[in-house]
Amino acid sequence: MTEVHDPQSTETLDVIQGMVTGRLSREEFVKRAAVLGFSMTAIGSMLAAAGKAGAGGFGAAMPYAGQTVSILVAAEGDEKGVKDKIGTIKKRFGIDLKMTALAVGPLIEKANQNLKAPTSSFDAMMVLGFTVSQMVGGGYFQPLNNYVKKAPKGYDFPKDFPAGELKYVGYFDVKKQQFGGRTLYLIPGLHGGSVVFFYRKDLLKAAGVKVPTTWGQYLQAAKKLHSGDVAGNSMIAKSGDVSMFLVDWYTRFVNGGGRLMTGSPQKKNFTPRLTSPQAVAALQHMVDCVEVASDGVLQYDFTSSVDSFSAGKTAMMLMWSTIAGPVYNPGSSKVSKNVGVAVPPAGGKAVRGGWGMGIPKNAKNKDAAWTVIAYLTSKEWEQYQTLKYQTDPTRKSTFFSPALNKKLPYLKVAGKVFEKAQILEIAVVPETFEMIGAAAEEFSAALSGSTSAKEACKKANDRWITILKRGKHLK
Repeated sequence: MTEVHDPQSTETLDVIQGMVTGRLSREEFVKRAAVLGFSMTAIGSMLAAAGKAGAGGFGAAMPYAGQTVSILVAAEGDEKGVKDKIGTIKKRFGIDLKMTALAVGPLIEKANQNLKAPTSSFDAMMVLGFTVSQMVGGGYFQPLNNYVKKAPKGYDFPKDFPAGELKYVGYFDVKKQQFGGRTLYLIPGLHGGSVVFFYRKDLLKAAGVKVPTTWGQYLQAAKKLHSGDVAGNSMIAKSGDVSMFLVDWYTRFVNGGGRLMTGSPQKKNFTPRLTSPQAVAALQHMVDCVEVASDGVLQYDFTSSVDSFSAGKTAMMLMWSTIAGPVYNPGSSKVSKNVGVAVPPAGGKAVRGGWGMGIPKNAKNKDAAWTVIAYLTSKEWEQYQTLKYQTDPTRKSTFFSPALNKKLPYLKVAGKVFEKAQILEIAVVPETFEMIGAAAEEFSAALSGSTSAKEACKKANDRWITILKRGKHLK
């Protein structure tokens, strides 16, 4: 028997799948189906069927059964929840999920390699907020506007996501090269986060110290709480560590009314303000706090700082909420019952952190990838991940869940900071990490006492000017 091959069958399947997943709008589907020769009656029937298939939420249909979706995720705890649910994804959608989990640096390198390749090895990947301007702004990602219109029932987009996070790791204006706009390229996740203030309730109570609400009070509390057994405070002070800049310096700076930049990269007048009074004051406060910190604090990264707090050796610290959540875990923290949490002093502001998940333009299985993304950014998966692994959510419903806050009391505080967190002003240029690292190197000299805060800020400012001129963001 002779096999008859329909040259339009592949295109027909693509059109139908595009309609079901939302990649194609209703109007786009009608136009393409008509070109393929479908009658209006047939087109109407397919639209009606698609509506019924999408009405039941997750698991109502399995159009991608047997397909394999490869994803690239950050090895920051997210991979644990994804691994736990690989079987669920297979059972519910028929999709075989393959996951690659990497630390931030290797992930960025791997992502860039794949985005620039003829075909990406990954159908979906996490994008760090600080790299959105480079990756999304470079035109490498598929718009998700039509996909999200077909999101499962109860997905609650966009109302369940903080507007600031959607602007940061959601929408991007490629033409203007700025955050926001009308085109959605990423869905916030698999974790968010900002900086909160952790403290030992028992130690403050014993010393008669109120929870600091100003930086002056913070320093005085650290001095009073400092003893031979417990350091008054901790910080990320390791030379060149980006979290030193983002967690400890920027939190002090932004709550002191600091403005990091003037101008814009587009106008080539993007000018740093690291020599401003607020910039110097923020660093000087860190220098003063070093005097009542652990002896080895100059080598502390965020892991060391959290470990010291969890071991009962530190009274106070500023920290990424998504990193420090485990201090409430009795299995990993000796002080889990005595941990207090508050918004940062003097304003409750902090840098906006977080990731978004998107589909590369050169991915092979875009529609199936969207199904996976919709599940991994759902309320169901996020609440499971947050409760079990204490990574920070991105959804309001998770941050402010009464049930979750009974077990993780830091969540609602982190949610308050997250809602008003600020996008780092230099995140709009590809040199963001280089600039942060340069500042952290210069700041460490002040923390070690080898130079003054004022001189360290000037050197950091000079290095930023050099980097910005090289990148043609500043004349």
